[in-house]
Amino acid sequence: MLFLVELDRVNPGSTPTPEGGQTFIEQLIFPTLDRAEQLVAEGTILSGGVAVGQIALRFIVEADSSEQVDRLVTSLPVWTVAETKVTPLISFGERREHVKILLDRFSAKM
Repeated sequence: MLFLVELDRVNPGSTPTPEGGQTFIEQLIFPTLDRAEQLVAEGTILSGGVAVGQIALRFIVEADSSEQVDRLVTSLPVWTVAETKVTPLISFGERREHVKILLDRFSAKM
């Protein structure tokens, strides 16, 4: 199954101190990028990246279950400070088949 994963850093509302910014980068950003690159190398993340100019990730994951996606998402260090949205996806071909069935139903009622 395919899933679209979106993580957006929740804005804390305050400007970080230089020390706080450094800690955030060293403890969350770099480890998150390392983990994401590992998932790409494993073939779990099929495509995606970081939204330009944002602390936000967008990627497509292939997984057997929503539980597997949940474990993957929570393995990203930035998850602890991010708003997360996961959307299950179906293929274009699957949608085509569903729409053909719907069209047949409409045709039968006419």
